[in-house]
Order: sequence, then C-alpha cells, then structure tokens
Amino acid sequence: MGSKPSNGRKKSKSIVPVPVARTDTVSLADIDTQDSTFRITTRSQLEDLLDTIPSFGLLHPPVLIENTSGYSVVCGFRRIAACRQLRWKSLNARILTDAQDRFQIARLAIADNILQRPLNLIESSRALNLLMDTSQDHQQVKEAALVLGLPVNPAVVKKIEQICRLAMPIQEGILSDTINLSMALELGKTDAQDAEMLVALFNRLKLGLNKQRELLQFVTEIAKREDISIQQLITEPPLQDILKNTDLDRATRRQQIRSMLRQRRYPAITEAEANYQKQVRQLKLGKHIQLIAPRDFEGTTYALTLHFKNVQDLGDLNAKVNKLLEHPSLGKILKH
Repeated sequence: MGSKPSNGRKKSKSIVPVPVARTDTVSLADIDTQDSTFRITTRSQLEDLLDTIPSFGLLHPPVLIENTSGYSVVCGFRRIAACRQLRWKSLNARILTDAQDRFQIARLAIADNILQRPLNLIESSRALNLLMDTSQDHQQVKEAALVLGLPVNPAVVKKIEQICRLAMPIQEGILSDTINLSMALELGKTDAQDAEMLVALFNRLKLGLNKQRELLQFVTEIAKREDISIQQLITEPPLQDILKNTDLDRATRRQQIRSMLRQRRYPAITEAEANYQKQVRQLKLGKHIQLIAPRDFEGTTYALTLHFKNVQDLGDLNAKVNKLLEHPSLGKILKH
C-alpha cells in the first residue's frame, strides 16, 4: 500500500510540481525582455541591483524559457536589465524548455516575486490573471492561489483581477497611493485620458476617498449634462485658475474647486443656499440658536436648535424666538 503524506492530508493532484530546469550560460543578446507574459513585478528601479551585483554577482540566477528564437523571461526581468546596464555579455540562468507546463511556470514566476516581498495590488492582479490564463481548472487555480498567498475570495478576486487591465494612469495612481482599489475600478469606467486627468487632480489636491468620489460625481454629471469631456472640464480656466493660484494653500484650493463644481452641478441649490444664508444673517441668531434648513432645500420642514445651561438662559432664548416670529427674513426663508 502507498504511504500517505506525513501530515495525514491527502495530496492535491491539482497543484503540479515545480518545473525542472538546467543551469547554463546565456548571451544577454539572446534574451527577449519584451515578452512580458510572466512578468509580475511593477518595479523598474535598478539602483539596489547595480550596487549589489558587482560585489556579489547574481545570487539568484534568472529563469528563462528556451525557444526557437532564443530565450524569454520567467523570473529576473530587473536582474537582466541591471546586467545589461553593467555591460555584461552573458550570465548564468536556469533554463526551462518551451514544452513544459505553462501553469507550472506561472507558479514559479509568482513564487519568485512573493519570496522577495509582499505583492502590491497590480502585481497580485497580474499573478491571478497569469494563473487563470495558464489553467482552465478553477480548482487548480484556487489551490495555487491559496498556496502562493493570493486572494481566493471570489468577490475579492473579481475586483483585483481587473486592475492590471486598467489604463496605465490608473495603475500608476494605485502605485503612488493616490487612489485605492475602489476608486480605481470607478475610474476604469471612464475614458483613459479622463482617468489620467482625474488621477493627476486627486494627487495634486491630496484628496481622500470620499472627496474623490464626490469630485468624480460632480465632473461626470457636469460633463454628461453639458456634452463635454471630463478632460475638457478639468482644463477649463475656472478650475485651472484655482490650481495655479500660488497664494492659496492646498486646503483652500480643495474647498474652492469643490464649491465651484458643486455650484456648476447644482446651480439652483447653490443659489438657494446663498439666499438662505443671507436671510439667516439678517436674523442675527447668535451662537445659541441654530436654524437648520431641509437637505438641499427639497423639503418644507425646518429645525430650530437652542443651546442653554439653565432656566434663565432658556427664558432669554424663548423671548428671542418670539421676536424671530415677527422678523421679515424668517418669513422669506419659509416661503422659499
């Protein structure tokens, strides 16, 4: 009888073994780094490698696939780029054959990256897509993702797998921590140029997620109503004049742009707000009385809030409220 694994669990048949590779010296001129099929990393900086390779050599040789035209890269895009910059002519590499199982190779490419550092969102997206592109067996993909530390929750996977297919400005926004996954998917519904302008605007104003959503709603609805592009709206003088005003700090720019866009999106509401504030100032309520209008002035019910510490304070406020009942500005407010 065959023995079971030492941990007592049944060995999965869907997770295939690591591919076998031979070690050989390869000319850098024969390596095709334009083929990014197995590329996971988003890193392009080489400074760390340019410092360590001359002193210690390649501690971890790249993994290549041998084909009829030379070699394509599985792992080691940055290592190869660094060696080229160091003017190496050749390097030692682990060589796989083109006939080997692509799913095995995909797992190796992902593992090589995960062992170096945690993957960012885009790298996780590339990894998930690579697994799904190289296997039609959903259970096999799920088990491999679990072993590799990738998301397996279907709802999360559905979101993350879209990331690496979004326009590059959106991906760059994720990498710079300007936008998160939720906003990236929202921007993915817009034109690529519009998305680029929005990411740049979010970054310049340092907007949080809620403010990003509000601004995106404003510009999307304004552009649709006025039949213009979001890009055109953002590049128009009113918004650009605020952005370029060096006398304003970032917080003031944020507030002025929000107010400008809100007024353009909801002209009737902003006009009603301005008239309301004008009449409230005429009432001279003071700091202990607050008159609260219905949201967006769409209702007819107002609220009056009184702040007091004792009976004497309440009596004084009561007298003031009685006077308010005869004030003409209150009548104008209630007749809006």
